Amino acid sequence: MEGFSLVVVAAGRGERAGGDSPKQYRRLGGRMVWEWSALLAESLFAEGIVRQVVFVVPPGDEPLFGEKLSAFSCPFSVTAGGAERNDSVLNGLRCATGDFVLVHDGARPFAGKMLCRRVMEAVTEDRGIVPLLPVSDALKKEETAGCFQPFPREGLFLTQTPQGFPKDKLIRALCSHGEGAKDEGEAWIRAGHDLGVVAGDRSNTKITWPEDFVLGENRFQKTFRTGIGYDIHPLVPGRRFILGGVAFPGFPLGFRGHSDGDPMVHALCDAILGGSGLGDIGTLYPASDMKYKGISSLVLLEDVARRASSAGWCLEWADCVVIAQEPRLSSRLQDMVRAMEQALPPEWRNRIHLKAKSGEGEGAVGSCCSVVCHAAATLSACGLRREELDERR
Repeated sequence: MEGFSLVVVAAGRGERAGGDSPKQYRRLGGRMVWEWSALLAESLFAEGIVRQVVFVVPPGDEPLFGEKLSAFSCPFSVTAGGAERNDSVLNGLRCATGDFVLVHDGARPFAGKMLCRRVMEAVTEDRGIVPLLPVSDALKKEETAGCFQPFPREGLFLTQTPQGFPKDKLIRALCSHGEGAKDEGEAWIRAGHDLGVVAGDRSNTKITWPEDFVLGENRFQKTFRTGIGYDIHPLVPGRRFILGGVAFPGFPLGFRGHSDGDPMVHALCDAILGGSGLGDIGTLYPASDMKYKGISSLVLLEDVARRASSAGWCLEWADCVVIAQEPRLSSRLQDMVRAMEQALPPEWRNRIHLKAKSGEGEGAVGSCCSVVCHAAATLSACGLRREELDERR
């Protein structure tokens, strides 16, 4: 199973699904439909099953996909689709670096690793593979307008994706016989090549009609977790006072620390990492590493959010409190909220609440020797219901 690239075709208009935007951009289980294919790709890459993933997208939308995919560790390429599906697939194949390819429809968000493995294990240099399901419903065929007759279902199968092929041979088949083909397997057969099959997966449904979104949502369940963050930094001369990503140039003291020392951002980072189960900032960005010396804590927050997002988590709400004697913070709270939110993914924004409390002249904070910050972050993740996962084993 070495040398595979995954090509996800998500360049269509999806008009049958209704809605104000193409179906690949609509939300399902808290994510855009196409993002579930990215999560599948990330999982396949983590297990060494694929080496690279190519997304074929509507022309002009490459930056949108690129920004989203930057949160993932799998090597991704993004290329524009063409006028027809065949053109789009060819564009994706030409960006693929593997000797073999899995071609997957981005409108199939429920494809699993087991199905991908079945396809990949059966592909050879001379034989392509498609997953099939036998037709189980009674069929009727319209012989004339409004006149239907029974049609035998024996020997009829539904075709799914991903479909697996040797890349170069598939490119040649699509160039010579791909026009008008409904899928890659059809072009492959037209070109005279051997096509094998593996068992498909009943749960690997395609989002085609408006009601498919309703049925799809019922297959997900949401998990909530809360993380807490805490940080304290001493105030010393000769350092800048940067709190919540906002500088206070008129204040004579600043935070001692390896980075810019921003305790509010550090507390929020730890709350997000705690909620997503990804460690803490001291472990991920150690003071022993000189590349983090003097770094803006907002850069760390952006990376923390990217890590949590790629693990499937989304911020629902963050409640933060900063305890400081000086300077007065009330007039700058919204500036701090805006600065921190700009470091987060767009769908995480407008979910931070920040409060400021005085040290009341007590202890190190009250003596203006330090600032203390706390944060609590609630995160959510959508996944298939357990009974659905059990069916795939």
